[in-house]
Amino acid sequence: MNSPNNSDAIIALAASIREQANTYILNALSRHGVGDILPAHGAVLHALFESGPLKMNELAERIKRKKNTVTGLIGTLESRGYCRREPDPQDARSQIVLLTEKGEAMRRIQDEISVDLLQLVWGDVGEDEKAACTQTLQKVLRNLQQSESTII
Repeated sequence: MNSPNNSDAIIALAASIREQANTYILNALSRHGVGDILPAHGAVLHALFESGPLKMNELAERIKRKKNTVTGLIGTLESRGYCRREPDPQDARSQIVLLTEKGEAMRRIQDEISVDLLQLVWGDVGEDEKAACTQTLQKVLRNLQQSESTII
């Protein structure tokens, strides 16, 4: 990354942004007394906050992760008391994931951390720059998703 305009550095830049954001989230969770979950669990919690109980495959689709990855994330959250699995009353072969009281209590914390992180991320970036950045990153993601070599 020789200069801020070096477009060849996009992958390293994206990785650095993700690393910094994850560090911020971990520190913020710690300040709230939460030390037993990781940023990756946030997508699961957010999906359950937004939609309520979900089937495992619906959850995987919603957070754009493989089902086996979601199974691992749910296993961790469940063992730590944030959610539980129950048989799907409409399909005995499926399970639904529900938040527990402890999981529901994370809503306020996650909302607060998200607002603070977004304020930090965008800082002095103007609205036009935000829109252009977001639009460009969406195009980059679409390009990667269309590639046969990409597994999402």
